[in-house]
Amino acid sequence: MSKVDKDKEKEEMQRQKRREKKEKQKHTEEENLKKIELQQSEKIRLNFVFNQLCELENEKSSDDDSSSKKYLRAINEKAKKKQMKFPKTKYKSKIETISKKNYKNKDEEESSSKKTNSSQKKKFSQKALRKIIRKLCNEFAKDELDNMIWEVDENLDGYISEDEFENMYKKCITDENEEESKKLFYLTQFLMYDKDQKHEITVEDTLEILCARHQNNVDQVLDAIFDIEKVDEKGKKRKIKRETLSFLEYAQRMHELSMKKRNEISNIKKTFCDNLKQEALKEAKERAERKNFEENQL
Repeated sequence: MSKVDKDKEKEEMQRQKRREKKEKQKHTEEENLKKIELQQSEKIRLNFVFNQLCELENEKSSDDDSSSKKYLRAINEKAKKKQMKFPKTKYKSKIETISKKNYKNKDEEESSSKKTNSSQKKKFSQKALRKIIRKLCNEFAKDELDNMIWEVDENLDGYISEDEFENMYKKCITDENEEESKKLFYLTQFLMYDKDQKHEITVEDTLEILCARHQNNVDQVLDAIFDIEKVDEKGKKRKIKRETLSFLEYAQRMHELSMKKRNEISNIKKTFCDNLKQEALKEAKERAERKNFEENQL
């Protein structure tokens, strides 16, 4: 075996090891997520939000009857009529009859499997997010909505299933180092609080979920969410408790808290690394001094 072949075989073995390692990590992560148990009230509200988004996904959009979509439908209908009128040759008709016989059963199987999958599995896409955000605030950019789906979409089919939705929520509530992307999580949390669909939340709206999730630190969490600091005319900082929060205000506040915690963690890591570096330099200096002392004695 030549050296090139040996190198290729070595690279392939390394790739295989990396793939196995990733699969093992994914398996352990899935098992850990299954072990996380949600409180009953929390689970009920989470299921309600998921079903709400799935219903919006199946609803007819307000812009389905727009002039641009009507124009596209008219063009497609004309194209279909032209295909119907186009005369078929003998050769073409033979091919079509053969293909129909061969693929008829396959088409029927695929259509039946699609029907069963669609009836069994609920899911939503960027379409549902656009509808709900229109109700809560101004229109989001399409890229933002795509990112919200992409961050959670594990199988990359453009949709969020029930398992993906629940895993996203579990990952975010157990994320102590603020490493997870949380755009869809903030929207989910807000919808869980907003039971009456007022498009704004109060302290009373959040109490049920926060008590289930933060049993000992409810007051601290409420203060962090609803309290803001304002500087008065004399330059003094004062805390003001807001009575209501819109979705954008809530998402902005949660993002600020997340960034604050992330900076605190990075500062702790930085000081830890600096201390290790100083200790290593100190040990190296002591070794050098001992070596010089031993050489001088000889």
